[in-house]
Amino acid sequence: MAMRRGLWVGLAVVVLLLLAAYVAAGWFFSGIAIAPQTQTLEDMQARTGNPADYGLPEPEEIAINTGEITLSGWYFDNPADANCGVMFMHGFTGSRYEALYWAPLFWSRGCDVLAYDHRGHGDSTPALLSYGYHEKTEALAARDWFAQHAGLDPSRIGVGGVSFGAATALQLAPLIPEAPFVLADSSYSSISAIIDHRATELLGPALGGVLTPGALWIAGLRAGFDPADVSPETAIAEAQMPILLIHSRTDDFTPYTHSEAIFANSDQSRTVLHVNDWGSPHASDISTDFAAYQALVDAFLDQYAPDFGTLEE
Repeated sequence: MAMRRGLWVGLAVVVLLLLAAYVAAGWFFSGIAIAPQTQTLEDMQARTGNPADYGLPEPEEIAINTGEITLSGWYFDNPADANCGVMFMHGFTGSRYEALYWAPLFWSRGCDVLAYDHRGHGDSTPALLSYGYHEKTEALAARDWFAQHAGLDPSRIGVGGVSFGAATALQLAPLIPEAPFVLADSSYSSISAIIDHRATELLGPALGGVLTPGALWIAGLRAGFDPADVSPETAIAEAQMPILLIHSRTDDFTPYTHSEAIFANSDQSRTVLHVNDWGSPHASDISTDFAAYQALVDAFLDQYAPDFGTLEE
């Protein structure tokens, strides 16, 4: 009897140790996802350059109070005054500087541009990330600030984003049915899909598959969201505006199949998907071939939002 009791105690200890190890691993990997080391504005400036390098004027430094989070960013007031604006959101660990690659697409149409740092990035309030769950609400506040500050009707403000920012834009889409369009470059289809992909790359399919559910659950507890609610693939089904999806076929960070899954769940009468064979890494089609990228955007806008801005001759 004593031996049997000892075996049960030993088994219980082993189970508790394994559970503790699983929770510790989940906490560690959730931290990589929701509390990453982000790039400083100085590092981004050194890598990306300044607004003037992209034909943009000196921006107005702005701060948008969204409640608990203050978003820091740039507002570019276009003297052409074509009665349009675009809010562009950067990717994971990046900053407003990433928007400089995309801003000329819309500046050339006479549109104002808003670019800001997500929560936990750049000069915005430090906070845990939620892969679009909290960020979409903050983006809505930023869009509303933009409309008031620029004197634009919300129906004249398009939304764009890359990677993490693209996923946020797609989750924002159901909240802004009046928007003329959404541009989403290199989005993930859901937080569970992208975390599973990262874990599989780092740890292999067996261990990654075991750890992903725990890491997601802990990430949700820490950052205050339900991972099941973080899904651009689901959100796009509720979107009411034209949507342009762009992805590189050679993206191994977020495979192009994520955008294909999003497209499959969309209203394809007003959603366009381009999977480009330009040899670009993640979120880099715009810098690989700007002219070809601009042609894709212009063709999309000409078809779905023909009165959005005026192209320079």
